[in-house]
Amino acid sequence: MVYIFDPPLGNSPGLISPLWDGLDDLNAYYRANKPIPAAKFPQPLIVDGPVQDVPDIFRPSSRVIVFSESARALMEKSAPGQVEFIPVGIQIDHDSALQSNLASAYYYVNVLGRAQRFQWLEMPTRPCQTSEDDIERFVMIDDYSQWKLRQRASGEPLIWRESWWRFNNKEYRGHFEILIEDVLWQQLDGEFPNELNAIRVGASICPPEPSV
Repeated sequence: MVYIFDPPLGNSPGLISPLWDGLDDLNAYYRANKPIPAAKFPQPLIVDGPVQDVPDIFRPSSRVIVFSESARALMEKSAPGQVEFIPVGIQIDHDSALQSNLASAYYYVNVLGRAQRFQWLEMPTRPCQTSEDDIERFVMIDDYSQWKLRQRASGEPLIWRESWWRFNNKEYRGHFEILIEDVLWQQLDGEFPNELNAIRVGASICPPEPSV
């Protein structure tokens, strides 16, 4: 069983992520399916007043996910080396800080794990652009229930973005979402309840595909 790793947008009222500088540079990393360099993450998080009950996992803007120190420790224990944690400063005035309940540290999440687990030939897709190399490119449709994934092979990450897969002159790209195995999702949800959307994708029923 696999989930989309999706903290709800806006589940951290009062904490604001600054605008990203160099948006075109960031898009280049997304298009290449590469982790974002630590220096590209915005600093600091801005607290615009006293805050209480801050989640340990939250999304202050659509492009960034933040973990508290407690959430980082759990992830490092359960999925070591699969996520980079980039320390983020907190900008808050003195009076608001005295009235706030904040964790000892916060981190931007940069998913390093990559795997190729979509069963592209067994699920509906939609065409993407065709470039000068004449490769036909496809992405998955938005209906998560129709996605199909093979079972996780030994050594593959528990949290990942999907690697591209090429078959003849067709290339399949599914790196838009962060995916997370049920065992890790359940650990996070059990320790930090109601901080993740429960978006389940297709069941893992097939053996790993051979490399192409």
